[in-house]
Amino acid sequence: MAFTTSYLIPVGDLSLEDRARMRANVDKNLREAALSLALQPDESTLLVRDSLPNTDLGVGIGGPAVGAGTAEDWLDQIAGVVGVEHQYFVSVIANDRCIGFWGVSAESAPPSISRVRLTLGAASAQTKGVFQLEQLYTRLETVGYFTEAIIFKRVETCRVMVMPRLAYAILTERLALLARTVEPIGAVVSASSI
Repeated sequence: MAFTTSYLIPVGDLSLEDRARMRANVDKNLREAALSLALQPDESTLLVRDSLPNTDLGVGIGGPAVGAGTAEDWLDQIAGVVGVEHQYFVSVIANDRCIGFWGVSAESAPPSISRVRLTLGAASAQTKGVFQLEQLYTRLETVGYFTEAIIFKRVETCRVMVMPRLAYAILTERLALLARTVEPIGAVVSASSI
């Protein structure tokens, strides 16, 4: 199993061409992963789209907040305690798709999360990537791109852990992970709309 040596680049350090190239690379890696797993017989029956936090990753589903999980939203379901890492979400990737993470956006003001860790396995047995977000905040930026995509394949358990640097209440911290999903055409997006 190949693990990434990816690091975070503040979006202000990237040209529009760099950003487009990084996103295209995620899509290419996802298609290759899908074909290697034989998700579909050929590339023409695959679709790569933006990942949806609830539909694709279960963000908010089963969280402690009443009514959580009803919208496609990147809200933390746990109150943040300074210096105490907690689970942002855990998801078993559906059998018919792969997901690639390619960046992060800290949308809350002030941003309260200092570190994001993407792990393989429900118990975080193997870390696939860890990113220090404070380098963004010192530059007054909130978006960073990973130099390499972090890919989770079908039926793998994706667990994302966060480390707060400031305390926050439940459902107040918004941390979006930039992610793409590859799946058979028609799974979420209808074939007639392409």
